[in-house]
Amino acid sequence: MPAARRIGKVSHVELRDRQALYTGFGNGLGQAVEMVLTPVLFGAFGALLDHWFGTGPVLMLVFGLFGGVGMALRTYYWYQAKIAAEEEGKPWTRSRR
Repeated sequence: MPAARRIGKVSHVELRDRQALYTGFGNGLGQAVEMVLTPVLFGAFGALLDHWFGTGPVLMLVFGLFGGVGMALRTYYWYQAKIAAEEEGKPWTRSRR
């Protein structure tokens, strides 16, 4: 393996590793915010509708649950697609074709 070229005190290899790590942190933070804010926003919209229609917190709960279940399903199917793409062509997946 050729020696990595150094920039100051950090090599290119170390920079690539850090970049992938920081990208993973960014993706994780974005997904966490999305998982929290989506049900909250749906619930807030339901609370607004409850206020307009004069109902109890029924629509807030329904919309909040809808947002929560929607995010759970979205995360599940996103994860399944990501794993399928990652495992494509691997020896243990050849029998599934």
